[in-house]
Amino acid sequence: MWKKLILIMLLITCFGLIIGAFVAESMKTSLVETVNFSEQYEDYIIHIRIEALNDKEKFQVLRSLEYTGDEIVEIKHRTPLTAVTLNKENAVFTGSHRTMFLNPGNSYHPQKRMEFSNLSKGSHTIYIHTQFLLNDERIDIKSKGELRFE
Repeated sequence: MWKKLILIMLLITCFGLIIGAFVAESMKTSLVETVNFSEQYEDYIIHIRIEALNDKEKFQVLRSLEYTGDEIVEIKHRTPLTAVTLNKENAVFTGSHRTMFLNPGNSYHPQKRMEFSNLSKGSHTIYIHTQFLLNDERIDIKSKGELRFE
């Protein structure tokens, strides 16, 4: 009698674990497609690339500033140069200013890639805000886009 009861409980537990694993796997999401943004302000172009990482459970954001002018320029910026936020427009720039000289055609990558865990299924808004000083004038370049997860 006890053997049958233990066997039934083991079968129910195994069945529950299998269903739980299936449900957990079906709830995982991934970025539907790689997203590229470019936003231009005068001689400056902000490039953003958002792509899934190999493990498919995370995605990364790559950011750069391209200078297309004809002369060497000096910009100053705080950290980060380009802030990226998800579902809320709340960029934060901290620290003292850092000086950088840009030559014509330079692509400036002051930040490491950002990694995020995948978001819930559906569409999410991504906000991009680049801020720097050019001749002591604050330049703000803002953009937003949409990320889709399935």
